[in-house]
Amino acid sequence: MSMRTSVAVLALVGLPFVACGGGAKEEAAPPPGPAATSAAAPAGGASTGAASISGKINFEGTAPAPEKIKTSADPKCQAMHPTGLERRTIDTTGGGLKDVFVYVKSGLPGNYPPPTEPVLLDQKGCMYHPHIVPIQAGQPLKIRNSDDTLHNIHPHPTINPEFNIGQPRKDMESTKTFEKPEVMIPVGCDVHPWMRSYIAVLNHPFFAVTKEDGTYEIKGLPAGEYEVEAWHEKLKSQSQKITVKDGDKAKADFTYKG
Repeated sequence: MSMRTSVAVLALVGLPFVACGGGAKEEAAPPPGPAATSAAAPAGGASTGAASISGKINFEGTAPAPEKIKTSADPKCQAMHPTGLERRTIDTTGGGLKDVFVYVKSGLPGNYPPPTEPVLLDQKGCMYHPHIVPIQAGQPLKIRNSDDTLHNIHPHPTINPEFNIGQPRKDMESTKTFEKPEVMIPVGCDVHPWMRSYIAVLNHPFFAVTKEDGTYEIKGLPAGEYEVEAWHEKLKSQSQKITVKDGDKAKADFTYKG
């Protein structure tokens, strides 16, 4: 080997490796640092406080009889409900009106960043759980099929984009978000027409869904004057004006008549 050839070989050995295709091999990026454990501070001067609004939703009169649902079209759903399936759209069995969505409709200043933790909408027992799904705009919605049969979730929004997701296998999950506030978004299953749910999208975290006894509580409110609305899928919405100081525990009851 000549002196000139030996120098050329040594020069090639000293060059960095070049991958096939002409692009230089990139060094691995350093691992990301630990995620922040505290939520971002609300923008626009928005803040939480120590006030709360609680109350009870009452129903005067006789509630309609429960709706009898036929599940024979899907043998797997029928097997889950051998004695039949019922749905109460006006549920007063616990002493108050259940599944009323109560929220601050107006009066809140600033913006409240959405949580990163997802809200779960489960398809279990051939029904949606929960029936009312409150969520903040931009917060993840996790959709799960806990049944060993085909389900799909088909919201019908008027402001947010519509989607229709099929989940043919048990334990399948999908994640979606709604970017704009919208109360309410009806949800149905095209496979099982009796399955219904409602998604409430808000730009703040001040909301609640009444329990079986009709009670609710909205916590962490800053001092201010608010309009609080109670929404029910079959009954007309009602609202009240409430003024709270920091630390107040205000009461707002609503009464519906049959």
